[in-house]
Amino acid sequence: MIGYQIGDLVHIPQSVNLLGCDLEMNQYRMPQRLKKTEEPILGIVTYISKDDYVQVYCEGDHWSVKNNSIYKI
Repeated sequence: MIGYQIGDLVHIPQSVNLLGCDLEMNQYRMPQRLKKTEEPILGIVTYISKDDYVQVYCEGDHWSVKNNSIYKI
């Protein structure tokens, strides 16, 4: 597993689920919003949880995504 740091630039491939939720409150199990990437995009890590999720800023908003779905650039 790659160790992410806040501020890392990451590659988010096509067909990755982006969850609109608050990781600090462990809301990833019941996200308020859900979006699947239609094409590869870039994001910036803004928060790292202990539960295999990171929060990234991409497409103008904050989204949560599983660690193993993204790649550090």
